[in-house]
Amino acid sequence: MKAVGEAPERERAQELLRVAAELFFEKGYESTTTREIAEALEIKSASIYYHYESKEQILFELIRSTMEQLTAAVRTAVDREPDPECRLAGVVVHHVVMHALRPRETTLGDTELRSLTGERREQVLRLRDEYESLVVKVLEDGAAAGLFHPLDVKLTAYAVIAQCTKVGIWFRDDGRLTLEEIAHVYANLALRLAGGNRISRKVVAGLAEAARAHHTETARNGGPDGTANA
Repeated sequence: MKAVGEAPERERAQELLRVAAELFFEKGYESTTTREIAEALEIKSASIYYHYESKEQILFELIRSTMEQLTAAVRTAVDREPDPECRLAGVVVHHVVMHALRPRETTLGDTELRSLTGERREQVLRLRDEYESLVVKVLEDGAAAGLFHPLDVKLTAYAVIAQCTKVGIWFRDDGRLTLEEIAHVYANLALRLAGGNRISRKVVAGLAEAARAHHTETARNGGPDGTANA
């Protein structure tokens, strides 16, 4: 691992986030100390506070940036697709791909949200509500077009989001299915929940290729966790 002091300032902050995400993911936020983060980076504990005022701010930045990046990517995919079924598939594919490629900080949004307090917690909850509303709107538009027949729109949105999020916990590059194959299954599971028609493997493969390129580039240029499935 490259010591933080050897990298330019922006890279130092990103490396700090990457290491913190790994420790929070493996040990839990409450069980991880700033001293352990500093030791993993081979720096003094005080150096951490040059970039972040507290351990909670580190967690907040990890969760906030991940949620903002996912929402932006999904919004772009939804705006690009005129067909409601492709829109829902786009939501699912981006969600699955990002959680598979960047499992640490994406998972923290669920497992460690309880550790945020005050305005930080409120901001993350607003971001979560924004994302949920985006998924709900996709389902509502599909229902209005007569293509979706969900039993309950909001519960369907919650179910789609929850099942996609769990991919970050178990996905492995050397697993039985490729990421594109998993995305195809999950897209059709979501469409089944929505009461829509199946979508082809070819269409999902195109969506998955675009999502993989987007989230890989985002991680390289500023996302906290550029070490997929390490």
